Amino acid sequence: MKYILTVLFLVQYLLLTAQTHPNNTIKGVVTDIAGMPISYASVVLANTNYGVVTNGDGQFSIKAPKGKYTLQISFLGYKTYQKLLEIKEIENTPIKIVLQEYKTNLDEVVVLGKTQATKLQESAQTVSVIETKEVKLQSADLGEVMAKTEGVSVQRVGGLGSNIRFALNGLSGDKIKFFYNDIPLNFTPYVFGIANVPVNAIKQIEVYKGVVPIQFGADALGGAVNLKTPTIHNGWSGSASYQTGSFNTHRFTVNVAYANKNSGWFVNTGTFVDYTDNNYKIDVAIANEQGKLQQETVERFHDRYKALGGSIKTGIRNKKWANELSFEGYYGNYDNQIQNSQSPGLIDYPELGIDKAVAGNPFGEVVFTSFSQGVNLNYNVNLANKWEVDLKAGYNYNESESFDVGTNQYNWYGEVERINNQAGEFGEDDHLITRSNNYFVRNQIAYALAHNHKLKLAIAPTYVYRTGDDLLIEGKFDPALDKGYLADWVTGLEYSGDLLEEQLQLVAFAKNYRQSIRIESIDPSVDGLQVNEREVNNYGAGMGLRYFWSPRFTTKLSYEYAYRLPRQNEIFGNGQLTGKNLDLEPENSHNVNVQWSLTGKNTTQINWQVQGNFFLRNINDLIFLVTNADGFGTYDNVWSANSQGIELGGQLKNIFLKGLSLKANTTYQSYFNTSDEGPFASYKGDRIPNEPYFFANGGLNYQMNNVIQKNDALSVFWNSRYVHPFYIGWESAGLAKFKSETPSQFTHVAGITQKMNIKNMQTALTLEVQNITNAKVFDMYGVQRPGRAFYVKLTTHF
Repeated sequence: MKYILTVLFLVQYLLLTAQTHPNNTIKGVVTDIAGMPISYASVVLANTNYGVVTNGDGQFSIKAPKGKYTLQISFLGYKTYQKLLEIKEIENTPIKIVLQEYKTNLDEVVVLGKTQATKLQESAQTVSVIETKEVKLQSADLGEVMAKTEGVSVQRVGGLGSNIRFALNGLSGDKIKFFYNDIPLNFTPYVFGIANVPVNAIKQIEVYKGVVPIQFGADALGGAVNLKTPTIHNGWSGSASYQTGSFNTHRFTVNVAYANKNSGWFVNTGTFVDYTDNNYKIDVAIANEQGKLQQETVERFHDRYKALGGSIKTGIRNKKWANELSFEGYYGNYDNQIQNSQSPGLIDYPELGIDKAVAGNPFGEVVFTSFSQGVNLNYNVNLANKWEVDLKAGYNYNESESFDVGTNQYNWYGEVERINNQAGEFGEDDHLITRSNNYFVRNQIAYALAHNHKLKLAIAPTYVYRTGDDLLIEGKFDPALDKGYLADWVTGLEYSGDLLEEQLQLVAFAKNYRQSIRIESIDPSVDGLQVNEREVNNYGAGMGLRYFWSPRFTTKLSYEYAYRLPRQNEIFGNGQLTGKNLDLEPENSHNVNVQWSLTGKNTTQINWQVQGNFFLRNINDLIFLVTNADGFGTYDNVWSANSQGIELGGQLKNIFLKGLSLKANTTYQSYFNTSDEGPFASYKGDRIPNEPYFFANGGLNYQMNNVIQKNDALSVFWNSRYVHPFYIGWESAGLAKFKSETPSQFTHVAGITQKMNIKNMQTALTLEVQNITNAKVFDMYGVQRPGRAFYVKLTTHF
């Protein structure tokens, strides 16, 4: 590994020094009157052949002989800037140019610059960017939106508010890290899961595959997801949405922001409220009076979900001493009834008239609640001309409570069948409270080595103190009272640069992962406080290359040797059915991506784009929950695996009709067990169970303008998703006809959206039908998803 790092940095140094010619250079930055950088502005020395366009930070650099010139800068929507200057030295003093906007109202504006999403996708990072401008008008939640992305699988154990399994190129769970404006998602109100983040609060979703930038200060094995909120503009701005529909579903979000251009002060506040009964119909297998199984259609009766939360952020921006200094406070509360276990079973006997019916007993009293609250700090400043410091820090208190003390046994009609001697519908009574205090810091320092060449250092410590209380244990040994201390420290050093006149972009980095673990417990069989401690220290590295073969054809190559440190629930257990394991080792993986993108000519006629990605994940020491016959288990490093596959996607615009667009993508992945030892060595060569390996998405949208009034738009959309069947157990275990298999899915969503301006507010009304064919959908074996559902959503922006 040391030799690899040495070679990488030597190559970077040679490439960098090879480009530093002793020419006379004029540098500067172009911004608007609010201080925001203007990308892709034209910067030329008039009546010469010397000129460039500004980069993503509004910066430019022109090399030219000594002499007097007229500097001319122009960008669509701004007045052309001209200034006489003289180039005297090799390195002239950088200048700052502020462009003034035109005040003329334009009937139509054609934006020639690239969006932030486009610039990110054209970087050396292996990232997919999902812009939510249109999908936030629809009723899909964030999980459904992300499931439309190639390489992403989202499995749910029910309707709105249910647990999900998010997988990226086969890797799922804690192997993927989630962020909200570059900070960990668990330092936000949305601790219950990414699918429950209001899509109307998000501007774009960044999905990093396998290779995670050091800016996040994260240890992730399979990748990362970063949710970005809208930019706060000067003056008042905001949005609100309300959705209602089937299963007594109500979802409300509102976000309001104000920024003062002169003082730089801004404030942003948002809130959300979700409620649903989730009383959708499912098919179940029920024994009749003769004890013979028969299929019945019933409503789920104990699956209510409600959540609420909000945040307020305020601070100062666009000052010499701070690009932004802000503080944010937040609160989130979740209350979820549990209808059944995550895998109750499935019966499929067509000869007996039973077609994919849910088996197992329902729950009628199990409840799970959680709340999260905390504060965050954000400080960003440019020191001198070459230094930038970005500091984020936060504190979070999280408390979760599980309540399962009922003795009643319910049937699928919501009736009490009998009283059990043993409390607890899951099998054992449970009233457990888990409390955690969480702290994080992420400090990033960037230094501009030269134009478009940067060196970054990211330091990211996190600290967790966790304990709990089993309220059913009185005067006895309570494992939940154990005190767990977990400190992670991830450090990253990165070089990035544009070479060959920005045709080639190179990113190379190294990371260090440290973890300190301490558990304090009281064991009745041993006198005194028992203390167990352990530390781990690992190194990783990676790189990314992006090359523009032409303005329309791009290729990328990325690699990372990544580590994922064990999480608190894996190390400390839960004090009941999951035990602690202080010796749990980090997971590690060699991650490779080879990506390409081809775009058609940008004309008013047909526009098209196709892209693909080949990925490889070679994983060792995978962490897995190993359970015994009684259901008690611990997390352990039990296997190694190999995941490889291909993603393909594309889109067409203005095909057949102006305003008609089509999108499609597909993913195939081979995710196999490669363990030579351990409890799963006998299944070497088998596909990893309970993971989809082939799925595809497609959709169309047709937009008509000026239908009811001037500048309005009427859109009709249709989306489809297919998931191929997959086994929930090992492929080589048992005969194929007796193996449990999650059925295939083929679902469709359709709707219509009317957008118009009402009193300077952009308003949209959407009517939508989900699962149009009322298909039986099973993301997880034996847990049926909602059938046909109808929704209405009103959205407004100002």
